[in-house]
Amino acid sequence: MSEPEKEIPAAETSGAESPAAETPAPEKSTAEKPSAEKPSGENPTAEKSPAGKKPRKKRRVFRAIRSFLLQTLGLALVIYILLFHIVGLAVMPSGDMFPRMDAGDLLLFYRLDQKWKAQDIVVIDKAVTSTFAALEKPAETGERPWWRQALDFLKVPDPEKPATTRFICRVVAAPGDTVEVTENRLIINGNAMIESGIYYSTHAYAGYTEYPVKLGPDEYFVMADFRNGGVDSRFFGPVTKDEIQGTVITVIRRNNL
Repeated sequence: MSEPEKEIPAAETSGAESPAAETPAPEKSTAEKPSAEKPSGENPTAEKSPAGKKPRKKRRVFRAIRSFLLQTLGLALVIYILLFHIVGLAVMPSGDMFPRMDAGDLLLFYRLDQKWKAQDIVVIDKAVTSTFAALEKPAETGERPWWRQALDFLKVPDPEKPATTRFICRVVAAPGDTVEVTENRLIINGNAMIESGIYYSTHAYAGYTEYPVKLGPDEYFVMADFRNGGVDSRFFGPVTKDEIQGTVITVIRRNNL
């Protein structure tokens, strides 16, 4: 009696038929593969060459310089508008406002006021002769040329205008008032004024302004606190609105501290 044949497992039979499948081919390491992006013999740091950075650096420097110049120009424009069209600086030219102000004191004045009242201290630029008589303004016909308007805006002296002298005085009468100065008295609209803080007697300067003075729509009568010799409307008459440069708001005492 014959013995039954033993079944051979499928795995063994398949292995015998295809010996190549027993040992799969080892995969090559990725490190062994030559890189297409980095060819052999090329320096891997070559792509970081400073040649590409130079244009960017120049652009950054140019932007920084342009930003600095624009900021400087803007600051200069703000300072110009502030100091020449809103406020102004002046040096007290004499002792006419002593003791409140002394010659050489630094004054800050506000330019945008259009009307002034009694007791305001104002900065005045007035054309006067050596004898303090008011000079007549040259007659102007028609509209002012554009270049003269530009000089006015930029606060540059017009060569065709007479030279002016700066005065610091106190307003004592406004447009429409009637002013009279008698011996030791200042009379406004018929009323004798009692002025506090004035330590000198008030009297007229003979031979200059004739009283009574009726002020026009844009005229102001100004006087110095130093009434015995101070130069004011008793010498050169009323001042106009155009001659008043601004109202003193701050005094920085630099002398006789």
